[in-house]
Amino acid sequence: MNRSLVRPLLTCGLLAAWLATGAGCGSDEPSDDNPSNGDSGTPDSGSGTPDSGSGAPDSGSGAPDSGSGAPDSGSGAPDSGSGTPDSGSGTLSQFAQDMLAGHNATRASAQPTPSPALAPLTWDTAAETVAKNYAAKCKFEHNAGRGNYGENLTAATPNSLSTRDVVEGWSDEAKDYNLANNSCTSGKQCGHYTQVVWRNTQRVGCATQVCTTNSPWGSQFPTWQLWVCNYAPPGNYSGQRPY
Repeated sequence: MNRSLVRPLLTCGLLAAWLATGAGCGSDEPSDDNPSNGDSGTPDSGSGTPDSGSGAPDSGSGAPDSGSGAPDSGSGAPDSGSGTPDSGSGTLSQFAQDMLAGHNATRASAQPTPSPALAPLTWDTAAETVAKNYAAKCKFEHNAGRGNYGENLTAATPNSLSTRDVVEGWSDEAKDYNLANNSCTSGKQCGHYTQVVWRNTQRVGCATQVCTTNSPWGSQFPTWQLWVCNYAPPGNYSGQRPY
């Protein structure tokens, strides 16, 4: 098997953006399920060969919700908006520009069409620092010490996804989300998408890290890549629609 041709994908979005002690997406005892269908919230060891990650990525864990499928992030208070925004493309890395472009394309094309339109996100260097420091730990589980930020995670084999691919993977959950009743198709997860299009979220900061420890697929794929995005103010509040 040519491992350069496979790209396992796992995603983990935070359901309870306010909860700093959420259970996270990881597991100390990964299962042996074939990850070809995407992640169900617990990274597995992958006894099969992961595919391109076209399965439905989950929206994470944070704190378990009622099981209705609706995104749930609790009732925490939004932040004060005192983060450090930096929207000037001249000062941003290509990675940051691509992350912003991906997020803002999804916000601009959200359906049903938001009224008024969703404002584009700007880059938050403080959130980026939180994401970068956590990504360096190479843990596919939510950062319990991230402060008052929402969070989306993705894991895959190195260089198998572009930056825009990562955001598109989260955004693809839109097909399973029903805005009218704020619910997600049974067996699917939508929390990545709802965080991306959350109206009151104003800023995002992200990082990526190639890891050689703590692989969600164990020894089968020991080298892997982690993407972390943190959002301010956080979204996915319980009982609320994203817009």
